[in-house]
Amino acid sequence: MRRTWATLLVLSGALPAAAQHEGVTSTPHNLSASGPGEIRALKEPEVCKFCHIPHNAVAPEPLWGHALSKVERYEVPTMRRGRTSVPAPQPDGSSRLCLACHDGTVALGDIGQAAPIPMAGSARLERGQRGYLGTDLSGSHPISFVVPDGDAGEVPGSRDMGLRPLSLIRSEGGIPLDKDGKMQCTTCHDPHSDRYYVPGRVPRFWVRPSVDSVCLACHEPR
Repeated sequence: MRRTWATLLVLSGALPAAAQHEGVTSTPHNLSASGPGEIRALKEPEVCKFCHIPHNAVAPEPLWGHALSKVERYEVPTMRRGRTSVPAPQPDGSSRLCLACHDGTVALGDIGQAAPIPMAGSARLERGQRGYLGTDLSGSHPISFVVPDGDAGEVPGSRDMGLRPLSLIRSEGGIPLDKDGKMQCTTCHDPHSDRYYVPGRVPRFWVRPSVDSVCLACHEPR
C-alpha cells in the first residue's frame, strides 16, 4: 500500500520523484507514528496521507487531502510600488496549502473528508512552536504576487526592490515560481526535503544550500 501511495502521487505530479517519500521521512513533515518530531500520529503509519490523497482530493493539485484553513483574510506585509506601499495579495495557490497547517487554525490530523487522525502532542500548531505562522503574516516575505517581467525601470516597484525580471529568473534556472509566475511559500521552501537545514544559518526546508543563494535568485545585490 505504501508503494501504491508513492506511485499515485508521482503519476499525479504531486511528487517529482518516488524518492521524495524518503526525503520527508526524517523531517518534521513526517507526522506519521514513526515521525521524528514531538507532534506525530498515535498509530497512523502512512507518511504521505497527511497532505495527499489519491481520491476525492480537497484540492486537485497536488491531490491535496488535508483540510484547508477557513481564514478568509490574513494580515499581510506591504510591497513597494514606486513611492507608495500597497498590501501584498492574500495567500493563494500552494501557499494556502501550507497555511492549512501553519496558520494554527486547523488540526494537524484533520485530513478533510476522512475521520481525523489521533495525534500525540499538540492537536494543532500553537504560538511559540516551530512552524507556527498564525494569521498575521505581516512580518514575513510577501507571497502570492506575480513576479513582474520586463525592464526594472518599467515595472512599478521593481527597481525599489532590486527585483530581477521574471524571464531572467526563469532563464537562469532560478528558484521555483508557480505556473502563473507567482512567488509562493514553495518558492523558498521545499516541503519534501530538508537537506540544507543548518540551525541558525539555513532555514528549514530551504530550496538551496544558503540563504543568499535563494535571495539573489530574485533580487540583485545592493
